[in-house]
Amino acid sequence: MRNYLFLIILLITACKETYEVPNHTPGVIKVVNGLIMTAYGEGGLLITNENTGLTIAQIFPPEGMHSIDDFDVDNNLIFVLDSRGRDYLAVFSFNGTNADLVSRPVQVEGGPFNGISASAGNLVVSGGTTFLNRFTYSSNGEIQGPISFGRDRGHPDVLLSSDGQAAFISTDFDGGVNGFGVTSLFLGDELQIPFIVSELRIMEAGFSSGVTSPVGFPIQTATFNDNLIVAHGGGLTIINLLEGYVFNSNENIDIGISAISITIDSNIAYVIGFQNNTPTLVRVDLSDISNPTTLSSESLPIGDNIPTSIGVGIDDLYIAAGSAGIVVLPK
Repeated sequence: MRNYLFLIILLITACKETYEVPNHTPGVIKVVNGLIMTAYGEGGLLITNENTGLTIAQIFPPEGMHSIDDFDVDNNLIFVLDSRGRDYLAVFSFNGTNADLVSRPVQVEGGPFNGISASAGNLVVSGGTTFLNRFTYSSNGEIQGPISFGRDRGHPDVLLSSDGQAAFISTDFDGGVNGFGVTSLFLGDELQIPFIVSELRIMEAGFSSGVTSPVGFPIQTATFNDNLIVAHGGGLTIINLLEGYVFNSNENIDIGISAISITIDSNIAYVIGFQNNTPTLVRVDLSDISNPTTLSSESLPIGDNIPTSIGVGIDDLYIAAGSAGIVVLPK
């Protein structure tokens, strides 16, 4: 029987000596079309086949960038973000085996806790402790922009709707305690400043256990049907969306942890965070969105490390956990 309770660093499974990220730790992890993609900072972005466990490509920071700290994927395009010091964005085209640089690094607004999201020709880089940047891009990865907009501080994370028309932005409204929440912006197709559709303050959101730098901030979002699921320091907030962008009703859900990262597969939300000082994974059933049910809560075997990101595959969950590497657990 397969033993799932083990720690595994994906680079160990690679069959080529060139695929190495010594002294670097995983930060952001996503599973896209059977590929496990992991940002290792200065070690670049590692792409591994989920079925075989073999690493098939490694994208190094292009000239002018020092690291890959966050990324997003749209079809065959990979958008990578350097969030250390002077921040930069670059775009690669990936054909399944090789990655080619198609848009050279462009400087973007920076600050700790940046995020990036791309969908259907629109791209937004959240500015962390400064403004946001918006781009548009073509199917071959050619970008236009940026234009800057937003508040002068406090945009730690961003998620675009599947049609690329809206951006859900984590927001520090007041620059202090009890001023955190989420904003919905309408982008449109033209390269212009978006306009605000809705805003929601979440009293328990904001800085909490598990804050990491340069990326990762515990106000992160995921979409589920006609709802926006917000993971934050107080647990989860479920926001019903009208026409895909407008905040309607909302409900706060206590799941027993201060949430850091969330991913959703089918009807299940997988959330990592801290229960007191213990890193924890919580599974939440969203089948009845009016009555979410916590299915399980388990501590993560990562010692004093901070879990920063979670991805969901066919059978397994992949959790980036600092120097502990990547924890693999069954769904």
